[in-house]
Formats: sequence, C-alpha cells, structure tokens
Amino acid sequence: MAPRATMMQRGLRRLLRGAGQVAMGACGVAAITAVCFPLHPDLAIPAFLYLLLVVLQSAVAEFAASAIVSVIAVATLDYFFVPPILAWDINRPLDSMALATYLATSLVITRFAAQARGAARTSESKRKALALLYEAACQLLSLEPEAAAGERFLRILREIFGLDAACLFDANDANAQLDGDSQYGLAERTRHAFLERQDYDDPPSKVYVRCLRVAGKITGVVGFEGLHDAESTVGSLATLTAGTMDRARSWQAASAAAAATQAEVLRSALLDAFAHEFKTPLATIITATEGLRQAGALGPEQIEMAEIVESEASRLSHLATRLLRMARLDREEVKPRLERKDLAALIGHTVNQLRRQSAQRSVALELGRERVEVLADSELLGLALMQLLDNALKYSSSNSAVGVCLEFGEGIASIRVTSEGVPIPAEERERVFERFYRGPSVGHAASGSGLGLYFARKIVVAHGGSLELDCQSANGEDTTFCMLLPAVKSEAFHELQAN
Repeated sequence: MAPRATMMQRGLRRLLRGAGQVAMGACGVAAITAVCFPLHPDLAIPAFLYLLLVVLQSAVAEFAASAIVSVIAVATLDYFFVPPILAWDINRPLDSMALATYLATSLVITRFAAQARGAARTSESKRKALALLYEAACQLLSLEPEAAAGERFLRILREIFGLDAACLFDANDANAQLDGDSQYGLAERTRHAFLERQDYDDPPSKVYVRCLRVAGKITGVVGFEGLHDAESTVGSLATLTAGTMDRARSWQAASAAAAATQAEVLRSALLDAFAHEFKTPLATIITATEGLRQAGALGPEQIEMAEIVESEASRLSHLATRLLRMARLDREEVKPRLERKDLAALIGHTVNQLRRQSAQRSVALELGRERVEVLADSELLGLALMQLLDNALKYSSSNSAVGVCLEFGEGIASIRVTSEGVPIPAEERERVFERFYRGPSVGHAASGSGLGLYFARKIVVAHGGSLELDCQSANGEDTTFCMLLPAVKSEAFHELQAN
C-alpha cells in the first residue's frame, strides 16, 4: 500500500506542476494580448511575441504544458488579430501553419531543454554522490581495523547517505548485522540475496541489495533501505563495503598470524626453560642414588628401589635433553656437523637406547648385510630416528612390534619405520609434519606436543634427504614412515674432504 500511495502522490504533484506551468503561460498570452490589441499592430508583431512566449515557456516547462500554451496562443492570435477580428476561423491555412510552427518550436526547445536539465541534474547528482562517498571513505579509513566492518561501519553509511536502514551479511560466519529501523524486511532480503547469489532492487521502497565479490567469490552481501539516487551510489557503496570487509579480514588474519608466532616463541621458550630446570635436580637424583648403592648396607629390596629411581631419573634426564635440543632447533636453522657414519650402527645404537627406556615393547630390526654409509650428524639424525620410533611405539597396538628396515639402492639409503595401530586418515597425512599439529584421530590416544615429526623432517631435510608418510597397508592397520638419505661412496667422501 505504501508504494502505491507514494506513486499517487508523485502523479498528483506532477499534475499540479503542469497546471501551474499552463497557467503561467496563459497569463503571458493574456498580457501580450492586452498590450497589442488596443494598438492594432501588424499581424507579424503579436505572432512574433506569441512565438517568443512559447520559446520561453518551452525552455522551463514540460512539453505537454508548452503544447497547451501553443494552442492557446494560436487561438488568441486568430481571435484578436486575424480578420475577421473577434471571431474564430480555424479552417484558414494561416492558423494551421502557426499552430504547427508553435508546436514544433515547443517540441524542439523542450527536448533540448529537458536534455540540458537532465545532464545538469545527473552531473550534480554524481558530484554529490562523489562527495558523500569521499566523506564515507575518509571516516571508514579512520576506524580501527577491527571495527571497520561492524555496526559502526553501517552507522557511518546510514548517517552520511540518509538511509533508513543498512544491513551487512558476512559469508564467513553467516551473520547479518542491521543498523536502523527497516520497514521492508531488509535483513531477510539480504540473506535471500546471498542464497540466490544475485543482486536485488526494489525502487518503490528504495531497497537495494548487492552481493560483494572478491576475486570472483561472494564474500558477503550489503543492503540499503531508503537510498536516494541509487543509480549513482549503490555500485560504489558495494565496492567500498567489499574493500572495507577485506581490510578487516586482512587485519584479523595478520593478528592471528602474529598471535600464533608469539605463542610458538613462548612455547619454545617454555620448553627450553623446563629442560634447563629439570636437568639439574635430575642429575642430583642420579648422583644420590649411585651414592646410596655404593654406600652399601642396603637390602635387596632397597637396592632394587634405588635402581628404579636411578633408571627413571635417567629416563627423565634423557627426555629433558630431547626437549632442550628441540627448543634449540626451533629457534634457529638446523646446521648439522656432517661426518661419515655407518647407518646400520647408528640405527642399532638408537634402538638399543629405546629398548632400555621401553623394555616392555619389541622392535624388529632388518638392517641387511650391505654396509651403508651416509654423511650425517649422529646426534641430530639419532634424534630424528628416535622420534620416529617413539611415535611408532606410542600410537601402535600394545601387543604389536615396531619394524625398522634399512634398504639401499641407486645411491639412496631408505629407513622404513612400520607400526600397526591407529590409522592416519588421508587428509591428515601431510599435516602430521606441521608444527604443533595433532590429528583428531590421535589427539586423545597419547600425550604429545605435535613437535616430534616436525623436527624429524627438519633434521632429515638438513641432511639432504626427505621424510614422508610412505604408505598404509590394504587393511589400513600398518603405518610406515620412510626416511630417505643420500648414501656416500669412498671416492665421493675423499673428494668432499679434499674440497
């Protein structure tokens, strides 16, 4: 009902405006007639004056009003100045020619005047729209990034452009923010435009909704109610809104990245601090237990308990050492001190260390008979291999064995660590090497920090190799991590030493 009433009001105003223009033109005709009729001038004089009046009328009025004034002028000219005076004879060619001349003049001048007025209105409208957009952009840029796409953003647009309401729908959280009082369901129309993936215009209610696109993707929808001169402003407003939202999202992403970086630095510092603080009391405990055993006068049960304390303290000391090494690796790039090492001997030494710590679990070795040598930092490479074995034991079934297989071919040494237990889904196979990542499938299966595989790959890459999640068996129960390292030959090693 409201749009229909508005259209009726507009039509009435236009009718009254046209009637006023006709009345003004009729008054002009009456004035010319009152001046010229008593003087009885030549016919050309009042005809020229009436034509001049029609020209002036056409320059400021609409064509319909000008046409009516032209008819009045021709009728007055015929009645007062064309013989017989004070009588109409509309069949004369002079009257038809005068009427055609006046109407043609009215049409041409009205058309040119309307075009000029339209161009002036368009130019003024664009000037005002540009000024409003500039003011809005200045105020939006002065906002803090976190508030650039919220209610304050909508309030600025509503106040500057005189909107009844403004609504912003964010595709990321599917949340619509509305500022102002909407009479036409702006929030619902905005959501519907996002679902339909298309713009929406309702000129009678002055509701305009635009989809916001960034790199061809719809990132949100903005809606305006009560927007005047939408043709000049709605497109620019949508572009301004899209840029403001992109700025806010970029700031959020940068803040999240900065927070993540600070958190990782803090975690690394904590690991370093804990490792340092643990090693001193653990060394004291180990020394004290050794002293107790050497002091004698202990019963068998007391000796056994002292051995347990010493064993567990040694185990904690080893874990603290690993934490300290990881913290150092996290703070700086890995720089291994390469030496020629027998890979089978290194694997055997690492497995023996693990067996002393986890005697209840078995590790099956397949080292082969061929001697395989690599250029490696035994401490770092042993740490990477220990991490693979520790993961295999931690996440494998309690009654299963972990297999370690050493293979050699085409100058590449391959160490495969296989375990049977919790399968790794396909979508997580690459992410398991990310820092602090722990998949949802194993998040509660065992404790951990999500750093082990990250550091293991970092160490292997520093040795010129690669570490990948190789494969899973057909039944999905076996998981194999494959460490590839370049093997060295005697002549190659001597050449490296010579250089």
